[in-house]
Amino acid sequence: MNKINDYDISSVRLSSGMYALTKLACAGLTYVLITLLMLGFPQSDGIPEGWPLSIPYAIYAYGLPAALVADVLLRILRSKSPILPLAVYVVTGFGAGLWLAAEQGAEYLLWGLGGVLGLLLLRVTQLGVERFPLLLPVFALFLPLLCLLLS
Repeated sequence: MNKINDYDISSVRLSSGMYALTKLACAGLTYVLITLLMLGFPQSDGIPEGWPLSIPYAIYAYGLPAALVADVLLRILRSKSPILPLAVYVVTGFGAGLWLAAEQGAEYLLWGLGGVLGLLLLRVTQLGVERFPLLLPVFALFLPLLCLLLS
């Protein structure tokens, strides 16, 4: 007779929901930080000069899926090394930058390095956001929407 594990479905839903909210919050905080950094640069139609696309599109369409892939790879590798997450995020960020450059017709090396910086910023904001779980909805929804309205 096979023994079937009895999983707590509500616990699985709660942990996956918190993961999704955390990822949205770190993307939102990254969006706010990059928007604040780019305030002094000239823009046309919400796209900074020299960028092939807008900031939110770059973060949510390219950076967030790449961060999810990096998390899956880290989950599969299950290493205790503190250097492995950094290496995985660098490689995945470079891949996201190449993906962006291939689709938007931008320079490969420049946007590959931009993808690395963007994904490392996503990781740093994730580490920061996880320390303050009560602020997750603010960074996930309200602050990015406010930035979109103001820009």
